[in-house]
Amino acid sequence: MDNPIIMLGAGGLAAVLAGFGVALIRQYATQHNPPSGATQRSTPNGGGLAILVVALMLFMPFGLSLSADPSPVVRFSLAAALMAFIGFYRSFQALPRPLRLVLQTGAALIFVPAVPLTHLALPALSLALPLELGYLIAAAWLVGLTNVYCYMDGINGLASGQAVLAASLWAFIGSLCEAPLVTFLAVLIGGSALGFSLYNLPPRSIFLGETGSSFLGFSLAALPLLCIGQGESPRLFVSGILIMSLFIFDAALTFARYLLAGGEGRHANRSHLYQRLLKLGEPPLRVLWLYLLLSAGFGIAGLLYWQAAAASLLFAVGMICLTLYAWIKRRETHDEPLFPTLTAKDDPTRL
Repeated sequence: MDNPIIMLGAGGLAAVLAGFGVALIRQYATQHNPPSGATQRSTPNGGGLAILVVALMLFMPFGLSLSADPSPVVRFSLAAALMAFIGFYRSFQALPRPLRLVLQTGAALIFVPAVPLTHLALPALSLALPLELGYLIAAAWLVGLTNVYCYMDGINGLASGQAVLAASLWAFIGSLCEAPLVTFLAVLIGGSALGFSLYNLPPRSIFLGETGSSFLGFSLAALPLLCIGQGESPRLFVSGILIMSLFIFDAALTFARYLLAGGEGRHANRSHLYQRLLKLGEPPLRVLWLYLLLSAGFGIAGLLYWQAAAASLLFAVGMICLTLYAWIKRRETHDEPLFPTLTAKDDPTRL
């Protein structure tokens, strides 16, 4: 099962099945939720459910054959399903943030014992972690990236495209490490996200929804832990952060602004960097490619950190993120939007 041809075939199968599943969900949603007006086009939500179903449907039976210990497979599948269910529930019913975080932490702690984080490899420093602290850091990482992913799902192709990119990097890392369980899960996530993306790119026909974004965020956070749990370098935890650093920086900056504003309004207040670029008139596809290209560069930084835990890589990624913020801030101060005639009905944050 660690044959690269078989792994690519598994990813392709996941893409086909996910695409078929998205088409079924879209058809069902369109039939049961018709447009409210004769000329109004209704875009259904919840396409990410197909990603969840396909990835877990293939990972559970075949993943067990790739691991001598069934615990990582069973615990990941259960925790990921619970995390996605919390997102699914939020789609229909408001859930207070403290309660949501408690539930998400409980779901994360189902998975963490199977992949204990015992060391933290920083530049020129390797820290041995007490078991309880390792559990806490791992759970915070899983819950944090899950929520970051939900907040960043605001422009078509961004969340699913980032998932394809990040999962491809982890599939590559897993193949180099000869960790077939990591490679297999990564190709399933990347393949199923690719199958969904075909329906989500402009002109979109379905949205990801919190079920899918919660599952993708949790899965991409789980991959470095799973890799370390298979006996690989603890540097991969920081590599995982670098691979997702643009999403993390954008969400953290937006949340910081929310706190500085006194917590007024909802967190999803259209002040993410990609949303601010859209308000400046940048075409959605250009913003999407900017994010994916930067994330690809940060992914390379993550691979290099895995090999040589260099502080310069962390510094370079941080400076690029700050430069992006400064460039957008300067444009907001001095530039006029490129497309000032854009109307409210176009809703550029969801194009």
